[in-house]
This record gives sequence, C-alpha cells and structure tokens, in this order.
Amino acid sequence: SARPPAAAAAGQAAEPAHAQESLELATVETDVAPNVSSRTELPSSPVGRGPGGAKKPTKFEVSPDISKLSDEDLSYVAELEVVKPGVGSILFHGLTDCRGLDIDSLVHLDIGEVLVYPDQALKPPLGQGLNKRATVTMYQCWPPNGRAHLEDAASRERYRGKIQVMTEEKNARFIDYDCCTGVWKFQVEHF
Repeated sequence: SARPPAAAAAGQAAEPAHAQESLELATVETDVAPNVSSRTELPSSPVGRGPGGAKKPTKFEVSPDISKLSDEDLSYVAELEVVKPGVGSILFHGLTDCRGLDIDSLVHLDIGEVLVYPDQALKPPLGQGLNKRATVTMYQCWPPNGRAHLEDAASRERYRGKIQVMTEEKNARFIDYDCCTGVWKFQVEHF
C-alpha cells in the first residue's frame, strides 16, 4: 500500500516514519520506491472488465472510459487515468493495452495508500500492463499530528522538503506537495 511519507517497498507495506514532524502521509509500494508499491488503488470508473472480458461495475473512474471501447481500441489506450474521487489518481503514461485488465483487482487506492499489482504473481514485465511510468496524485495527505504546525511559511517549506526527500529516497521523482491542500504528486518509472 502506498502511504505518502511512510511508503512501502516492493510487496511490503511501509511503516510510518515518525520524526518531530512526522511524515506519515501515504505509502506507495513499488519495486522502485519503498513507498511506491506495485500496489496502487485509484479512484474508480463505472465499468471495468473482469475475467473473460465481461464488463462489470468498478470502484474507480477510468479515463478514457474503457467500458465503451472496442477490443481493438482497448489494445492501445493513451494516457490511462484511474481516479478515486477525494482520494487520488494514477496516470499511466504512454499506450496501455487494457484488454483483459481488471483494474479493480490490480489497483488499490485509499487515503494514504496506493498499490498496483498487490498480487506480485500477476505483475507483468516492465513496460507492460500497468507496470509502467506513472504519475501519482494523492489527496488528504496530512501530517499525522495535524496541520496546525504548518501555519507559517517556514514550517510549510521545511515539511515540504521532508516530503521531497522521503519521495526521492523511495526512488520516485518528487513533483510537488502542497501543505495548504494536502495534495502530494510524484512519478514512478514502474510498479
């Protein structure tokens, strides 16, 4: 699962980091980043495809709406985005072959947690399926002890810096963390 500051490494959930200003935000599990895992839950789309390609309701919003695509169009979906409103999103860059993908079982996205391929046995080779470069945006990523200590500019900048260091230690590329909105954005090369 992905927990912002306290993230998990390939297949393992990360324990929250406790410092004076704790960085327990979200954990992301991946082979690349200890807190960016191959387990990522995303916002939901109304319909996904289950075993055998049958359409079924999903817990995520998926764009484009893969439930409306032909098998041919499913084979090359550009910039696939999986979103869980109020929680976060994952934008999978490039073309993705969505034929046979059951996004609900491959992606897990909750507050402070993002997992892609929770079952490592289902994880395809690098660059295939959802095991590819992606930008993750997590909402509601607040310090465990609350936002009160982030009221002045110096505290916000110090905390943002800690989030950046934690993200980079997990082999993810830090894009931004907004102390006022609790939105954390980073990129991984693969899950």
